[in-house]
Amino acid sequence: MFGELAHLAVHNLLRARARLAMTAGGVLVGTTAVVILIALTIGLQRSAEAGIGQNATLTEINVYPSWGPPQEDGAEPPQLTPAAVRAFYQIEGVAAVIPMTSLQSWGELIADDYRGGGQVLGVDPQLLPYLGITAQQGQLSLNPGDVLVGAQVGENFYDPQSEEYAPVQIDLFSAALEMQVYNNMGTGTREVDMRVAAVLADNPNYDYAILMPTQDVIQLNEWVSGQKTDPETFRYDQVIVRAVDREAATDVSSAIKELGYSAGGLGEFLNQLNGFFTTMRLVLGGVGGVALLVAAFGVANTMTMAILERTREIGLMKAVGATDRDVLTVFLIEAALVGLSGGAAGIGASLLIQNVVNEAIRSAPAGDGGGGMIFLPVDTSQLSSGLVIIPTELALFALLLATAVGVVAGLYPALRAARMTTVVALKTE
Repeated sequence: MFGELAHLAVHNLLRARARLAMTAGGVLVGTTAVVILIALTIGLQRSAEAGIGQNATLTEINVYPSWGPPQEDGAEPPQLTPAAVRAFYQIEGVAAVIPMTSLQSWGELIADDYRGGGQVLGVDPQLLPYLGITAQQGQLSLNPGDVLVGAQVGENFYDPQSEEYAPVQIDLFSAALEMQVYNNMGTGTREVDMRVAAVLADNPNYDYAILMPTQDVIQLNEWVSGQKTDPETFRYDQVIVRAVDREAATDVSSAIKELGYSAGGLGEFLNQLNGFFTTMRLVLGGVGGVALLVAAFGVANTMTMAILERTREIGLMKAVGATDRDVLTVFLIEAALVGLSGGAAGIGASLLIQNVVNEAIRSAPAGDGGGGMIFLPVDTSQLSSGLVIIPTELALFALLLATAVGVVAGLYPALRAARMTTVVALKTE
């Protein structure tokens, strides 16, 4: 029975092809607007994610001690003690905890007659695999006396005898390197021979860092301050917590903040960025939805006109045994087909626009900033999959939405047709 009603609905639509085309055209415009605007936010979001960093960076959470007045019970704010490090390990979703301590003085690097510097950090050698670093020269190992130097440390040496400052590049992997450390009183210096085990690959967090075994840095700090380290009052300067995956990073960060520490990282930033794009997607999708709303009025108007033109036909259908439900079904099928045809055409138009835009971006000449088109707010060199991305689920959603718009828009006219009495419909000229 439903098949016969569907066949009748298709036949009725084909009797007025021009009206069908114009009405479906409104749905086409609305569907295309929804799909393209949402696809644009998907492309921008993937570009932003690609430009942020590697997966290891996204699972990294930087933890810092809390600063402020004592708590209500008189206790000091939470600090990065060894006990705090052990507590971080108990948080669900934590893969590793990497405590770091800094040199509490200025360490001047000396290579031949040149001078340089960098941030000296102490790290547990066993935790290097979790630090997210790679070596461009040498091997990642920190035996006593070994150091790892950042990619930019060797780029900023200078000649102290020169009257004008000019940066000098030193190959730290092969040069004889030592560090001169000053004590807190400024009355003495200590020279430390350094054996460069590796020069790190580019990494924004460690480009200007000098990594040493934690115990070596603690010993230097004891000489700088003139005091032995008390295990009960010892504090780390920074702790890096590595989550098991990106999804767990936000929960781990929240748990650390609940303990009273300051925490943040690219993973948390990326989740906030994704939230921004989700809001942007809803807003732009709503803008496209306005076009679909206008198309819905067009469908409703077309179906109302069809009822007025076919009132006598409706009476004949009821006279030969058609029920109110049958009449309602025929007109709802017609409305759904209008929405479906317009939605399918809109998806086709969206795919065409996607190909044109993405091909234009791929063909665009690279700019001075590393690639891209001047009117875009992103580096198009990151748009490997295109600026406009239409996932399969988005296309299916748009098709269902267009069909649903047709059905909803045609519901009132269909109910009006189904409620007509047979005698009144047959008497209508």
